[in-house]
Amino acid sequence: MNPRYLIPLALVLAIALPCLAADADPLTGEPTPASLGSLAPVAPALPGDRDDALILLSHIADGTSKSVRPLPGNVVVWQNGAWLIASDLTSPAAPVELGRYLLTAQPSDMQVIGSTLYVALRKTSGLLILDYGDPTAPALVGSLEGYDLLSVAVQGDRAYCGRGSPGVLVVDLSDPTQPTAITTFDTPGSANGTDVDGDIVYVAMGTSGLGVYDVTDPLAPVFLATMPTSGFCTYVQQRDGVAYACDGSGLSLFDVSVPAAPTPLGTVNAGGSCYEMCFTGNPSVVFLAGLPGLLSVMVANPASPIVLNASSIGNAFSCADAGTAAVMASRYTGLHVFDGGFDQLANVPNAGFAMKLHLDGNELYVADLSGGVLVYDLTNPTAPVRLTEVPTDPNCQDVAIAGDILYAVNSNNTGTGLGLTDVSDPAAPVGLSIFDTANQSLGLDVVGDLCVVANGFGGLRTVNVADPLAPALLGDVAFGAAIYDVMLDGPVAYAISFGGGMLSVNLTDPASPILIQQQMWGFLNAVDITDQIAWVADGQEGLRVVDITDPANLTTLATLVVGGQTRDVVRSRTGSPYVYLADDFYGLRVVEVSDPAAPVLLGSFPSADRGMGVDARDGLVVLAAGETGVYVYRDASVVAIEPGDDDVTPELPQALGLTAAPNPFNPRVEIGYALPRAGSLRIDVFDARGRLVRTLLRSEAPAGTGSVIWDGTDRGGRAVASGVYNLRLSTEFSVASRQVTLVR
Repeated sequence: MNPRYLIPLALVLAIALPCLAADADPLTGEPTPASLGSLAPVAPALPGDRDDALILLSHIADGTSKSVRPLPGNVVVWQNGAWLIASDLTSPAAPVELGRYLLTAQPSDMQVIGSTLYVALRKTSGLLILDYGDPTAPALVGSLEGYDLLSVAVQGDRAYCGRGSPGVLVVDLSDPTQPTAITTFDTPGSANGTDVDGDIVYVAMGTSGLGVYDVTDPLAPVFLATMPTSGFCTYVQQRDGVAYACDGSGLSLFDVSVPAAPTPLGTVNAGGSCYEMCFTGNPSVVFLAGLPGLLSVMVANPASPIVLNASSIGNAFSCADAGTAAVMASRYTGLHVFDGGFDQLANVPNAGFAMKLHLDGNELYVADLSGGVLVYDLTNPTAPVRLTEVPTDPNCQDVAIAGDILYAVNSNNTGTGLGLTDVSDPAAPVGLSIFDTANQSLGLDVVGDLCVVANGFGGLRTVNVADPLAPALLGDVAFGAAIYDVMLDGPVAYAISFGGGMLSVNLTDPASPILIQQQMWGFLNAVDITDQIAWVADGQEGLRVVDITDPANLTTLATLVVGGQTRDVVRSRTGSPYVYLADDFYGLRVVEVSDPAAPVLLGSFPSADRGMGVDARDGLVVLAAGETGVYVYRDASVVAIEPGDDDVTPELPQALGLTAAPNPFNPRVEIGYALPRAGSLRIDVFDARGRLVRTLLRSEAPAGTGSVIWDGTDRGGRAVASGVYNLRLSTEFSVASRQVTLVR
């Protein structure tokens, strides 16, 4: 992987380590499917492919920001997830969006020549050429697909594109509507960045430093020289006989007036990895973008460069001189605009990194790895509406909903590993409490008053959440391996470990967890459980199907190698025999499991970035696509009602109905409902003064009947007093009410 895409150290546990589960490029560290070499092309069609049954409804494409370039006329084009956004900076303090262009994959590099934008794309989406003569309506000129590109450098009718380990791709642009690959030439390291000056190509080659090539004959490039850099070399630009190479420490400058004999000049220690630099209107000053932020560097004397200024905002992955302002693309916070003194004038935020997600009725909760939980209304899944963002500490890893409480965990290990938020009104969340998990928390499950946290190398931590304002520690159990996910099934917790396999843990006494069994199955990422079967996202095998009928004898029924690396898994709950996988390479995968011992991969649905999380409910399937947002699908084959044992079609209710029994009750009452047609429903409990006590159910439901239990507690899990309570069933088409009496 291009180091421009590497993550801060605090995120390594959650993202980088699972990459070891698959084969890795020895130079870049990027995981690659064992059977596919160094690139991961779009998955081929498969026997029984059911692409027509999974329908893309919408793509919430906002995400991280790693690229920005100036266009003519005070305009910059920058990346927000899978979007390219053109913004007018005539007034630098008030950027105005002009237009958007949706990409099929993340851009890794961009170059502007006149009003033409050349974009290097990941995930075999290749080279894209766009006409930005009218920034409000960018037009496609041409494209070359089939290559995973890390950089682009254009001169004349040639483009030189870094491909990582495979080297440099040379592209013929004589007909820009039909770019054509000429050749690929090898480099001793990972070709991450490229620049071209006449017949000389400069290559940022990762651990191999800076490479220089003569491409007078593009079919037979001639290697001229290499020069070491301070760490991993990611980007290079050349001007007036000086090459500027970004590396693991900052910036290295070389005299390349004689290309075959480059000599080192000076270095800039930026205090962290740098990913990009750009020239400015002042020939003596360059901008440098890296983890420390945006820096301006005086290079009048290349042998002794001097840092003039630095921004206070870090994670800069790209920079540009916009004439009236300096701009940078910060990975997790979007576009930043600065004045000459690097005081911030404006910030256009992005949506961060979609890690895991959870469907709850019409609401979608998305864990943002950069911090926060984004909440969307999917009442109309073809047009999701962003409701709000629930703040969390950075490195938010996973979310769960129990009742009206949102539980979120993060892995930054700063004392706020678990956060509880009241989302009874999803558009106006109210923070309740935070709890120190004492470790890098990566996953969780909540049942009743018990929250179990997958606590990284801390093992499992059990927490009493009966009072959401004051969660209380119950117990811990460590296993000597990083626990990534956990799911409860009765009194047993099933934990998934990266490197420690799968574990069953007895939680009959949550304060004293007891290990039942540990199966060393390798690098596991996530688990879902239905009907005594565990569906495991196995980083090596793909899907692992485990019989958990006997927690002391975990038995693999089947494994299904899918060619990628699975990050998350969910089993359909609506009677259809499908498991959905979030895959690091192919996005969303669909597996048929009517026979759990013989799973069949049915189809693949590529996303613009890696598949990180997946959830499914009532025919909706949502995929967290990392740096490029969320995909929302409808599975047209999912039936709304479980098939019965015969062919008799059940008679549907003729009217909305609400029942309660026993009444009076103590300590619990079963509340039945009848729906004459499918739709959204909500069942609430109000006290005698009309105050909301608890929301018992909020979801999409098929026509028919169902029930829910109220145990006489409020939304905080506290027992309510004796008295009369009002039940209300609300649907899109009608409302029904009933009184119940609690007698303590």
